[in-house]
Parts: sequence; structure tokens; C-alpha cells
Amino acid sequence: MRQDWIAEALVYTEEYRLEYHKEGFMLEPEEHRSRSDAAMASRSKSGIPVLLYRYAGPRRNIGFTFSRYNLNMEEGGSAPEEMLFIYEEDFEYLKPAVARVFPVANPFTGEEQTSLDPCWENPIPKSLWESILSELEQQRVRDSELQDFLNQFISWARNHLRTADGIEITGNL
Repeated sequence: MRQDWIAEALVYTEEYRLEYHKEGFMLEPEEHRSRSDAAMASRSKSGIPVLLYRYAGPRRNIGFTFSRYNLNMEEGGSAPEEMLFIYEEDFEYLKPAVARVFPVANPFTGEEQTSLDPCWENPIPKSLWESILSELEQQRVRDSELQDFLNQFISWARNHLRTADGIEITGNL
């Protein structure tokens, strides 16, 4: 019996969250999960970790996948567990810093990308990520959950940039 459709039927309420896993359904009271536990623990059906801040909608929704890239393609692409997905609503907190580095020359094609494309791939070289991450680190926020979200993203990006030529942002609009 095919059970893919069950993963789409997630139920969110303020009290409980119902998820389907390989082991079966899990009904978990929301008050027993801290935001920091939930922030990086959530994974999409494909195994890509999801970084959450405020988004609480359906799992299959508009957002951006972040993945490292190397110009030497012989090394292969990123495995799903090495990628990161951020829903559009939460990406709005990163978008101003990312948008400031455009226009960007696509390192694979040489074409100039004038702005972030929410429908396609946006490879951004390591040198430009340094300015994006620096700007995010300098942001002063009062909301501790937002600060945790930003810190987790910055940490993920810095960790991946150690061995990559850049990080590609792919929109799914």
C-alpha cells in the first residue's frame, strides 16, 4: 500500500501536531516541544532539514532550498541531509541581506542575475556569502526566537562554506 499521501495530510492545531513517519503516526503535544528543538529537527519528506522561525502552515509550501556547490562538479551535488529548506515566510528575515549582493554573475554560465529568482537556482559565491552573513550577524533583534533562527542559519552556512565555493538558493515558486 502506498502511503506517500499520508505525509501530505498533516494536522496542525495549537495543541497537537500529527505527523506520519516510517514508524507510523505520531501525535505530539506542542507544549512539549521547544522552538529550538523544532527549528532544525523538522525534516521534509525528502530528508532535507527545515529551519523554522514563525512558519506554521502546511509542509508542502513555497520556500527556498539552500545547498552548497563546488565549481568542480566531479565532487557531486549535496545530499538532501546537507541541504536546508526555509519557508518563504521565514526567508523574509534573510532576504534583505541576500538581495543586497545582486546583481550576481552565475559562476556556471557567466550570465548576470539581476535579482533573486524565487522560481529557479541562484548560485551565490563564497565571497558574497561573507557579506550576507556579516550583515545578518550585525542585526540586533529583540526576539530571542528570531535570534536563534538567524544564529542557526549563520552556523549552517559558515559550516558549509568551509568546503564549498558557494551556496545556491533554489526557489520553488
